[in-house]
Amino acid sequence: MLMTDTEILDKIQSKDIIIKPFNRANLQGASYDLLIGKESLVSNNDNKILLSENQSLHLEAGDFALVMSYEYFKMPLDIACSIGMKSTLARKGLILLAGMQIDPGFEGHLRFGLYNASPRKLTLDYQDSLCTIEFRKLAAPVTKVITLNNDLVAGRIPQGDREYLRSLETTSLSEIDKSLRTLVQSVASLTNIVYKFLLPITMAIFVGVVIAVITALFK
Repeated sequence: MLMTDTEILDKIQSKDIIIKPFNRANLQGASYDLLIGKESLVSNNDNKILLSENQSLHLEAGDFALVMSYEYFKMPLDIACSIGMKSTLARKGLILLAGMQIDPGFEGHLRFGLYNASPRKLTLDYQDSLCTIEFRKLAAPVTKVITLNNDLVAGRIPQGDREYLRSLETTSLSEIDKSLRTLVQSVASLTNIVYKFLLPITMAIFVGVVIAVITALFK
């Protein structure tokens, strides 16, 4: 069952749900807003990016990034969370890639994949709102608990994720995006040539053939 703000707050105050730091302003009617944390890694940059006050994460068109949540979580065994994208970011062309839920018993910071599907650079500031989570009460506590990840507990991007991102093909996502745009422009130019030159020539040949056939029939 979806929990209300009152129920969420009660669980936080009783320490059944732990969110550090917790900000009452981020608690909505039936959800909680998560913020962008300190650590991120972008597909076109081999270096880990550490954000702090007044710093920003820049994503070029086609860039993929791994980011950590600002908040640390510790979930009870009888509550799970579903994750949703902030509509303000989705309208700008940012795609959130993450698991469907926060599992019961999870402990640590959350990690997210971000893809800039827009044609322009997007800038995300440290502690900007990133996504929203909804809390759902389970009928009973789960018996299978998720494995603890020390990197996530410490707020770090796990080593396996960093290695995978760096092992991607040398052609970056932004370069692929630019190539696709060039291809679209080339197709559009070719279409204009067809309409301007080939189509009139084809029509002229067709009309000539029709006239020749009619002339032959009426001789």
